[in-house]
Amino acid sequence: MSRDENGRALVAATIAGRYGGLRPLSAPDASALYALFHDGHVATTWREMKVGPFPTEALFLAHVEELIADPSRAFFAVDEPTGAVKGWLCLMDAKLEHRLVEVGYILFAPTLQRTTLATEALYLVMRLVFDDLGFHRLEWTCTAENERSRSAADRLGFTYEGTMRERCVVKDSLRNICMYSMLSTEWPSYRAVLEAWLQPNNFAVGTQIESVHSIRQRLATEISPRSRFGV
Repeated sequence: MSRDENGRALVAATIAGRYGGLRPLSAPDASALYALFHDGHVATTWREMKVGPFPTEALFLAHVEELIADPSRAFFAVDEPTGAVKGWLCLMDAKLEHRLVEVGYILFAPTLQRTTLATEALYLVMRLVFDDLGFHRLEWTCTAENERSRSAADRLGFTYEGTMRERCVVKDSLRNICMYSMLSTEWPSYRAVLEAWLQPNNFAVGTQIESVHSIRQRLATEISPRSRFGV
């Protein structure tokens, strides 16, 4: 692993999936995302974020431009097959000498949450981290109260490592932060689980036939023991 010609450790890429794909986030995405992130679910969408919601589209655009320009983070737009953007996620705070990176600032529109594309988007970025970029450790952090994020980390196969007390301020309140991680040695087993879940024959009329947890149990002999989910 090395930095690019501009000194960036992380650069967003275009990655095609079966149910949609990832590509570099761009300023023109801001208008569509502003509407998606500021609908009737706006309070829930931004509740666990350090920033937002934004009172105007112009302020949101300025924030998107700031995110894109940050050399320590690589932001990916999540697109439907039609090309319609539905959310974003990012890789950040890479420590190349330790082969470590974090996935974070995951913001999915309500219409993207709990969909096949939402899982695939995270699978694609995990595959990029381990298979293409050669990182050894992928981290996932969230506030202790963010049950949706904690449930997603557990479902994807991340191991809970502990809670950092009053680690940061969110919306003027000191918050505990939960740490999860996945190692490159664990990834092949969890990759197999996610790839099995994402197969078209695992869905009937848009509904899953077998859950991720069920597939994990079925393939349990291929997965190393891991920590229990909880505080």
